[in-house]
Amino acid sequence: MDLKHKGFPVPSDYFGVLWALSGIKDLLILEHGSTGTCNFNAFNYMIMNRQSPKGKLFSSGMDEDDVVMGRDEKVKEAIAELDGKYRPEVIALVATGVTSVIGLDLQGIIEEIQSATKSKLISFSSGGFSGDYNLGIKEVFRSLVNYIVEEPKNIKPYTVNIIGPTIDSFNNVSDLAELERMLMLLGAKVNTVFTCQTDVRDIKNMASASLNLVTRDIGLEAAKMLKERYGIPYYYGLPFGVKGSIEWMNDVAGMLGLNLSRKILAEEMEKYGFSILELVNFLQNVDHLRVMISCPFDYSLGLTRLMRDEWGIEPSLVVLPKQDSASLEEEIAGINPHILFGNSYDLLRAKNVPIKVHAAFPAFDHIYRYDGTPFVGLRGHAYLTQTIINLLNQNPEVFRN
Repeated sequence: MDLKHKGFPVPSDYFGVLWALSGIKDLLILEHGSTGTCNFNAFNYMIMNRQSPKGKLFSSGMDEDDVVMGRDEKVKEAIAELDGKYRPEVIALVATGVTSVIGLDLQGIIEEIQSATKSKLISFSSGGFSGDYNLGIKEVFRSLVNYIVEEPKNIKPYTVNIIGPTIDSFNNVSDLAELERMLMLLGAKVNTVFTCQTDVRDIKNMASASLNLVTRDIGLEAAKMLKERYGIPYYYGLPFGVKGSIEWMNDVAGMLGLNLSRKILAEEMEKYGFSILELVNFLQNVDHLRVMISCPFDYSLGLTRLMRDEWGIEPSLVVLPKQDSASLEEEIAGINPHILFGNSYDLLRAKNVPIKVHAAFPAFDHIYRYDGTPFVGLRGHAYLTQTIINLLNQNPEVFRN
């Protein structure tokens, strides 16, 4: 199996900042830039995952004179207006490209007006010039740990923080529901998700959890900071397939001082542990199938292990999205895959691939608001196995290739 870095141009750190902040309910984002930039991003939110944070994003209304003169009056006025009208717990001041180019000191503005502002103010000044969106998400995670998380009053036994999901995470509604369900089977519960479907109070109380579960590589830095500062252990990895899910549950249970009940596991296996061989007839064969995966690292790793361990299929190529982007047409033509897992751009370009499965962001032509279609966990194994067999049955020619 070859491993290559290909894909469409990756969004900048500026977008990562917006995505990481947008899942926090009582936090408002104030962009210091033009209203056009804000309107574009509002539209971007509307199509992204069809999960639209409403009343989340605001603009200072910067114009040409503000840029030329380096004025900061409008952003100060906007902060005062948001603080007085909405009383959010936190206002995040986010630089746009033009703010960064003229070198406006957002942190200096915060230091000047924080004492007169009831909302907590934090700033993000890169404006899209530091790198890709992963760096922006990491910057937000870092700032929240440094400035929002508080010393715990007590440690809550058998509670976990899930670190990694943001609103750009593919299939996060279903995947988070399955992770929470599996934790409940162990007798554990979620303290908060960092930073999706959460609020400032829950982030403040992150240090009271017994364990941090990192589901995405960009969450590792925050988990390490929380371990160093508050002594919270962390576990990194997503449960894919039967083998991966049982291993994940046993590991998490051990770190929490719990046990995975054999009775519960047997019941789960009876419902969700069926193999791909149980669903194909004796004339069908799957080990010859050529599969291409074009997903971020954690999903690519999980899907690869699921295919090897559960389906007996060796993926032909794994593509990781990277800044040095290039077209996939040449790779697809060379492999001629039967199955492609990827984002909407990948699937649109793969015109001759018979079986295409949405498995990455962006997914602008694919809605995943329902919480019953996970990729992870035991139910994820059952859903993916059923899905792939249904698609194979709809394309019987692949069994003859």
